[in-house]
Amino acid sequence: MPNMFKLILFFVTAFAFVNATHAEPQWQTHESIYEAVKAYVAQNINTTAEYEINIVPLASRLNLALCEQPMEVFTPNLVKAGRVAVNVRCSTGKKWAIFVPVIITPFENIVVLTQNMQHGDKVTEHHVALARKNVTQLHNNYITDITQVINKQVSHNLPAGTVVTQKDLFEAKLIKRGDHVMMTSSNSGIAIRMSGIAQSDGSRGQVIRVKNQNSERMVNATVVDTGVVDVIH
Repeated sequence: MPNMFKLILFFVTAFAFVNATHAEPQWQTHESIYEAVKAYVAQNINTTAEYEINIVPLASRLNLALCEQPMEVFTPNLVKAGRVAVNVRCSTGKKWAIFVPVIITPFENIVVLTQNMQHGDKVTEHHVALARKNVTQLHNNYITDITQVINKQVSHNLPAGTVVTQKDLFEAKLIKRGDHVMMTSSNSGIAIRMSGIAQSDGSRGQVIRVKNQNSERMVNATVVDTGVVDVIH
């Protein structure tokens, strides 16, 4: 009887060994690869904008051995918006390396028109709003601060929904030729105000010629506000 027991034990042990050697291989799940890629992008992306990450799925039939150590994830260049190939590599056990295509879409809150505008119309807070937009194809040619467009004029007809750019705008004329203006001058800490007559139209920051009404002397002055110029010494 003891011999029979030993024989049975031998066959049971042998059967377990054979099963173990023929066990299903362990594969690296695609999900674990995707999560590693997303974490890498989040840590290395070169943008201050919000963004979405879309990973192009790996072929379902692609089987990669389970990596015994954490996978290596890297790119040869900076991670930027657009399509990026991310390298994922296992350097231990049954080694493997693949490229994972990733599409990174940046979004920003940018200035858009809320209504149609015609050439020469002055922009007010009622004409514009911030809207979250995909800026991939805009090449930084957009505005994120509404105050940068208020009181400017549109350079051509624009429909509602237009993404506003600097080329769509020009500074409104704060002074027109022949306007009576207040001339300010600060010299040696003494502020002086006098009346003058503008000799040309002028936008904020523009230098125009102004005639002093008292002395009739012509001076150069910078337009600072509606009807106000600062004399250049």
